[in-house]
Amino acid sequence: MGGKERGRATSWKNMEAENRIAGSQYALTIDGKDPDFAFGISGIVAFGFSERLRRQEHHPRHTTVGDSGGDPNDDQQSTNSPSISFQMDVILDIVQNEDFHLISQVAVANNAIAIDNEVGANDVLEEDEIGEKDDEESFEAPSTFTTMEETNMTTDGNWIVSQSASKNDFTQELGKDSFKDKEELIRAIKLYSIRTHKQFEVVETRPTLWTIRCKLHLQSSCKWQVRAIKRKQSEYFEITKYTGPHTCLHDNISQDHPNLDGNLIAQETKHLIKEQPSISIPTLRAEIVDKLGYIPSYKKVWTGKQKAIEQVAVQKFNPGTIVEWLVLSSTDEEPMEFRRVFWDFSPSIRGFVHCRPVISIDGTHLYGKYKGMMMIAMGVDGNNQILPLAFAIVENESYDSWNWFLSYIKIHVVKERECICLISDPHLGILKAVNQHGSSWLEPRGFHRYCLRHFINNFYEKFRNLELKALAYRAGSQNQIRKFNSTMEEIGKLNPQARQWLEIHPLDR
Repeated sequence: MGGKERGRATSWKNMEAENRIAGSQYALTIDGKDPDFAFGISGIVAFGFSERLRRQEHHPRHTTVGDSGGDPNDDQQSTNSPSISFQMDVILDIVQNEDFHLISQVAVANNAIAIDNEVGANDVLEEDEIGEKDDEESFEAPSTFTTMEETNMTTDGNWIVSQSASKNDFTQELGKDSFKDKEELIRAIKLYSIRTHKQFEVVETRPTLWTIRCKLHLQSSCKWQVRAIKRKQSEYFEITKYTGPHTCLHDNISQDHPNLDGNLIAQETKHLIKEQPSISIPTLRAEIVDKLGYIPSYKKVWTGKQKAIEQVAVQKFNPGTIVEWLVLSSTDEEPMEFRRVFWDFSPSIRGFVHCRPVISIDGTHLYGKYKGMMMIAMGVDGNNQILPLAFAIVENESYDSWNWFLSYIKIHVVKERECICLISDPHLGILKAVNQHGSSWLEPRGFHRYCLRHFINNFYEKFRNLELKALAYRAGSQNQIRKFNSTMEEIGKLNPQARQWLEIHPLDR
């Protein structure tokens, strides 16, 4: 490589660095502007200078035959040309009007052009045999910026558009097409949305189903949608429906991302909290900024830390423990609202394999500072000893809460075991959840029976007779039809209406 060429390449790098600094200084002197806003403008200003220098360097002015190569002062003259003044006037107009939408589009377009130019510049440098020493002096973007290197993206109309038009393309961007559980699926989709600067909202969620769509589907008519279900054979979640790509445009620039919630923050920082539980919120926040490129609110990071501490504490001292949360999503204006939590200790999961095929469920009210219901499921071993199986805290006792609790018992406790007898009180919410179509608690897959104690208490509240209560309990405890019929006749003689009330209820329950 000749001295002239080497000097020209070095000069190009020095001028580019100087112009980046000049652009930053210019932006930071904007009176009354937010520092983050000014820093973003500095990138546009710096690009205006450096881009022109690159074009001059790789596409010099053509010379005629016999020309000695031009005036050495031409570069300086071209740098001070009216086109630069025009660029500065345009940027000043953008700044004064605070046109954030235009700024975001210019930044994206400039990023795409800069990538193309860097490729061309690298080819020239390789031909000139510039070594690793020069590469180390090259400018590096701050780590707080989200990189797009691992994303299958392209620019279309000065905006970023995903190329995942089919389900196969989408699963390739996710890195897999099946997930071992719902938590892994949700994490992958959230990271994808953050990486591609898109947003989604949940349409439907159940233990075996998860459906989402673009959050801007109403504003921009974006048809992006994903549906995943849990396969019965493999028990893996699989994406079964995909409509894409995203066609939405975001009018506002935000440092935070709505899908960057406390759950994802807990997953991404759990390893740090496990090593140092007293780690500060600003340190965790810096970790999220460095990994994901967004700046979550202090409240989000604090919520994520609390969840991570709970997971680390429970699962560290009880490996294999299952915890399922149900919360209402939070916004910047409203905090996240707790609704339900289900947990199941690993010894209980393993112990149920050796228990009788019987599960009893019940609920009790919470009377402390926080109201609600506590639900519990219990098993019985071969020695007639009670084994607690699962617990839950819910907002109230209803069909929805009981169905939610029973579904997780089936998933985490019963699993593939068949012919389980479920014992409960005749609460309407339980009856609706158990008797719904396809329920695994109905014959021939399972059985449902009433708790005799609850049933007799309801009987006593209606008739208020201790003798009738004792006879009804004895009738329900009989193992022989003859003795059962004899006890029912005694109840009928004492109070015919009491016998009629008992016979209204199914005898097989």
